[in-house]
Amino acid sequence: MMLFLMFCVIAYVVGSIPTGKIIAKLKGIDIQAVGTKNIGASNVYLNLGKKMAFLVLIGDVSKAFVMVAFAAQFFSGGQTMVIALCVIIGNLKSIFLNFTGGKGIATSLGIFLATEPVALLIIGVLWLLGLAFKKYILLTGVAAILVVPYQYIGYEEKMAVVSAFLIVLFMLLKHNENIKWARGSKA
Repeated sequence: MMLFLMFCVIAYVVGSIPTGKIIAKLKGIDIQAVGTKNIGASNVYLNLGKKMAFLVLIGDVSKAFVMVAFAAQFFSGGQTMVIALCVIIGNLKSIFLNFTGGKGIATSLGIFLATEPVALLIIGVLWLLGLAFKKYILLTGVAAILVVPYQYIGYEEKMAVVSAFLIVLFMLLKHNENIKWARGSKA
């Protein structure tokens, strides 16, 4: 139990590493003061370009993937997903940023890549469908995210499904303003 709790704390700290903030700072920019004020790859792309955004994306996916894949070597599927949940909470509420943070998209992709690559494939297919029918991109994005927890139903411990659901819920809550905007633009 002590090892599991230690992993949870380490996962939170690893998730808290603000990749976008660090990379932007290296370029002399406070990413939380420009554009959307978010530390994620999208805001870095808008303010620093493709190369820097790609570094942020790779950094955020990698920190989650490495932490969760490593945890999976020691713990059950349910426990690994609780550790993954700690990674995403760290990303959303970073100890290094006074408990602010990103929106969790790239970090979630790293989690899903480490635990259920099929979930990542489903997200990709639905997102591409959304791109093909731009009018529905937000709807297909939300649908893709909502499908993810079902990929964890086969795990012995239901905590895996609950953790996956919470990761998805946190992502949706962080994108609430985007959803409100899309609903308002349809009216």
